Amino acid sequence: MDAVESPESEFSPEEFVLSLKRYIIKVRRDRRLSGKDVQTATVHSRQLCGSKLTLDAVIEAGRVKELGYRVRACSLGQATTAIVCERAPGMTAEELQSVHSQLEKILKSHAPPKDALIWPELAIFQHAASMQSRHDSALLPFRALQEIFAQERHGDS
Repeated sequence: MDAVESPESEFSPEEFVLSLKRYIIKVRRDRRLSGKDVQTATVHSRQLCGSKLTLDAVIEAGRVKELGYRVRACSLGQATTAIVCERAPGMTAEELQSVHSQLEKILKSHAPPKDALIWPELAIFQHAASMQSRHDSALLPFRALQEIFAQERHGDS
């Protein structure tokens, strides 16, 4: 499996932290959705960090139309939530699963080549590969979306 160059060649640790901060500020305040078309999922980190995300979504014709959130997570979970909220609208469950798989690979130091990344900004998470106790927090928005799409398929609200 191809891997990108070491994180140091792409981003310095300082650039990694600055990138995280730029995303974190976007989700600092809760942005919840309400209405009859809103599906909600609350997910918790399976690891000891205690991260929690409540994600609200409007799914229309099998695609994310709008997202809202309440995120209480470490910087990785906050950053991925911000990225997902920016990038997921318009995407299907299958397309989001592909992005999720790429992030999992990045976190395991098996990143696809940068030009193959669906969301190139996920490359910053190469620096988080050694932070194994935080990986589940970084994946929370994808788990929440999987639950929401499952609710949608089964007609739950």
